[in-house]
Formats: sequence, structure tokens, C-alpha cells
Amino acid sequence: MTSSPALVNIDAVMVGGGQVMLGSMKPVDDVAVAHDGHSTLAMLRRRPGETVMQLLERLDAAIGIFQAGGARVDEINKASAKERYEPCAGSGARSSQA
Repeated sequence: MTSSPALVNIDAVMVGGGQVMLGSMKPVDDVAVAHDGHSTLAMLRRRPGETVMQLLERLDAAIGIFQAGGARVDEINKASAKERYEPCAGSGARSSQA
């Protein structure tokens, strides 16, 4: 049996009162989102053939990039989109006009 990666950045988000969501954020399916309780840290789309563990590893790395002062990884929204999707407490996602 192989050991699982530590996922230390995901752990830090959860310990700090944030949340990690895997699933659907309508209208987008197969997403992974990390939110620290104040802002969204990363929003990823599951790639074809990607396992859940691989998605979690990418999410952990994306959180690390953001926390190190890098850009937020956002694979959900397109820069040219008129609507943008963000997680919000209690309803899964909200849409806003860009």
C-alpha cells in the first residue's frame, strides 16, 4: 500500500476554518474549490481521466501557489465570460455579471 500525500495546504485551510468542496458547482460539474472563509483560493476542473486524489493534489498545489503570493488558479471562469462563478455559503455557487 502506498502512502497518501500530506495535502498540507488543504489541511491548513480546513484547520483555519475554511472549506474544500468537491462536486458540482452548477452549471459546472467535477470541480474542486478551496475557500478560506473570506476569499476563494483556487477553483479547479477535473481533467479527463484524472482521479480524485490527483485532483486533490492539484488543489493542494494551487492553494500553495496562492498562499505564496501567486495568482489564484481559476479553471472555472474565463476572462472573457460575462458571468463568473464563485462559491457562497449555503447555496453552492453564485453568478455575477463581469
